[in-house]
Amino acid sequence: MGEVAKPDYLSLVNQGGSGFNVSELVTAIVASEIEPKRAMQTTKQEKTENAISGIGFLNSQVALTQKNFDTIATDTFFNISSTNTSGVEIRATDEAQIEPGNRTIENVTLAKKMVFELAGFANLTDPFTASLRIDFGSWIENAGTYTFTDADATTQSSLSFTGKTVGEVVGLINDMADLEAQIVDTTGEGTSYSVIISGDDTGFENGFRILSDGTGNAANDARWETPTDPDAHETSHSFSNNFSQLSSNASFELDGVAVTRKKNSITDLIEGASVELKSEFTAAATVGISRSEDSVRQTVEDVIFSLNEFKTEIDRLTFIDIEGDENGPLAMDPATTTIKSNFKRLAVQPLQGYSEESIYFSQLGIKTDSNGEYYLDAVTFEKTFSTNPEYFTALKDDNLSTNSASVTASKSQFTRIDEGTYTVTKVGSDWKFGDADLMRVDYNGGSRFTSLSHPGLVIISAAEEPADFNVYVGKSFANKIDEMMTSILDLESSLASANESYKNTSADIEERLTALEKREELITNRYTAQFGDMEKSMTQFNSTKSLLENFIEAWKKQKN
Repeated sequence: MGEVAKPDYLSLVNQGGSGFNVSELVTAIVASEIEPKRAMQTTKQEKTENAISGIGFLNSQVALTQKNFDTIATDTFFNISSTNTSGVEIRATDEAQIEPGNRTIENVTLAKKMVFELAGFANLTDPFTASLRIDFGSWIENAGTYTFTDADATTQSSLSFTGKTVGEVVGLINDMADLEAQIVDTTGEGTSYSVIISGDDTGFENGFRILSDGTGNAANDARWETPTDPDAHETSHSFSNNFSQLSSNASFELDGVAVTRKKNSITDLIEGASVELKSEFTAAATVGISRSEDSVRQTVEDVIFSLNEFKTEIDRLTFIDIEGDENGPLAMDPATTTIKSNFKRLAVQPLQGYSEESIYFSQLGIKTDSNGEYYLDAVTFEKTFSTNPEYFTALKDDNLSTNSASVTASKSQFTRIDEGTYTVTKVGSDWKFGDADLMRVDYNGGSRFTSLSHPGLVIISAAEEPADFNVYVGKSFANKIDEMMTSILDLESSLASANESYKNTSADIEERLTALEKREELITNRYTAQFGDMEKSMTQFNSTKSLLENFIEAWKKQKN
């Protein structure tokens, strides 16, 4: 069964009145007043909600673009190989500084940390009275005799083992910053234990020795002492102390040149790359570094894709329909319009601080068509790759370098220096970094420069009075995109403020619509009452009229 229509009681009761459908009349009058206002507020609400949704879409695209360029920043442009991967590996650390080529590494001895074994403990519960001193330094071998040299008198630690068990002693040693200790059950039967003590770091100078300070029990003291002869055994106390491994530097030949380092991970050997010594070997291994055209091309294509993806979304959101009313949800939003302008400007700005010359997108083969879409010009790309392949590092790697082989520059993570080329000059007795003052001190026969204007910047020259030189400070395109996207997503950004404003507007519109609903009810009731009174009067008038007409008609009949 269909829905039964609700009777119009007012019209039914007042059929003897005006004859109008009062309910329809009231509805029409109320609608003429309310509906235009409601339609206006509803339209505003729809546009406001679309703007809020648009900002949500934009924020999502911003986050995606930022993620894409974070990935791009980790791309590698180099093919790196080793003919002895089990012995030596090489990886890029700063591709802006890498010089392609082949290097040979041979006659490798690894850097080691000192390991000392205290053997012959029958149990782990016997208390000790030893009071010992630990010195840090290096063991030197000469014709089978070993001597110890303190690194520094301050690098000493005293330990009191009074009343301590072996396990507690090991705990005390582990609490020290430069040592590690562990207990090993050498037989697996709980009858013989060794305490293995090792240094934290490799390198010749990172050894240690344990000596009695003469205040404890002699036998227990000796139990813990390092012998002067690494091969000696303290048999008189029914245990043996042995150097399992002495601390030492890594040694090898790089292209025939003898090299030593304290660690097996070496970052200052090949500029822009790190070398990892993994095992000892004698035969020459070749490590090769070469730029990969395919890798560079893929990165350029990834940049183009991400730029177009962001451009497509922001164009959709800000689209203005000049022929109709199909504008994008953020077409008139000032914050989004500014973001669009800044994005377009960023892609045409030159990348500075990589050499004397600025680098432009067009030089990298990244160009735009008539619609502003980015595309790869393969001819230009291949030409630049063949002549200036280092230009492409500006897409993903920041740069800090100099034009002098005898000068290096470094800065802390938080040092802020505008991109560009800065000339270091001596003006009278003062030194300048561009317009900023430099402070100079003697350093290893050369100079060390710092600047109060750029805290964390350090420039080192091999000469006390270096000739004028340039320092290049470059900010990669990936870094610039990351900064831009971060600023957009900031809770105090103009876009965040716009979003909050739209939400407030939406809430205001909801209040207006609620007020309109209340007014609609109010005036409906008022007009219904007014027309009810009118119908009541009309009914009474019509009744009087009928009565009079009946009287007149009866009078006429009596007269005739």
